[in-house]
Amino acid sequence: MNAIGLKPRTWLVVSLFVTLDAGSNRWQRIIEYDKQSYEQVYSAPLVIVGIADSARRLGPHRPSRVDPRYPMQLWRVRVHVENVLRGSIQQRTVFVYYFALAGGIVGPRPLGFGREPSRRILWLRKDAGVLRMACDGRDICSTFVESGAHTLYALDPRKPIGYALGDILFTRGEGQVNEDRFARTIQNNSPVPEEYLMERLKHLALTEGPVVKAAACLRIWIYVQDMTDGPDNMIRRSRSRYLVDAGCPADTGAEYVGPQ
Repeated sequence: MNAIGLKPRTWLVVSLFVTLDAGSNRWQRIIEYDKQSYEQVYSAPLVIVGIADSARRLGPHRPSRVDPRYPMQLWRVRVHVENVLRGSIQQRTVFVYYFALAGGIVGPRPLGFGREPSRRILWLRKDAGVLRMACDGRDICSTFVESGAHTLYALDPRKPIGYALGDILFTRGEGQVNEDRFARTIQNNSPVPEEYLMERLKHLALTEGPVVKAAACLRIWIYVQDMTDGPDNMIRRSRSRYLVDAGCPADTGAEYVGPQ
């Protein structure tokens, strides 16, 4: 037993943990992104799927670069890596840093991680020797994954990352899946190629239960309605085949357009 009451093996474990989180003494050098960095979120060099937990504040509030009167708060969250969709990372557990809004909030979803673990796709960059989210404040650099784990997923490096996003977000994976949350995320926008998105939605509509099927059909219907080509609506009519091929009910979207 040493002077502070730790056995040698316990001291080794503590030392290893400190080594794994060596970035903890570098976070003071991180500053909030500028506008140009926000515009390049989806070109971030590292994109992973992981389960985020154990978020904690670091230091006092800092003034925002956009508005010095508004406070920002630096946070660190632990992420257990499940998939790497772009770039390379060796560790299976990493610490990720980000600035969150610390004042009044109105508008799009703020960046942050709650008390409960969440599975997400994360766009990341390296900064000051640590990993950080590719955005600050407003959450345009993480996407919730409610389709389950995809630990056996084999990435095809020949295809753009949008195809991998479609596979992860719109394919039922392993483990327990909350049907309502899965259905809700189907309506979220994501950078998936349109034709491939329709393919994945068609698969969900044909293979899933009523809750997920209805969500997939509604997303297809919205896609069909989204573009027209003059008064003849030629594009809309050509897209209508997606609803038929997916076996969607004829009244899909009726609640949006009223009685027919």
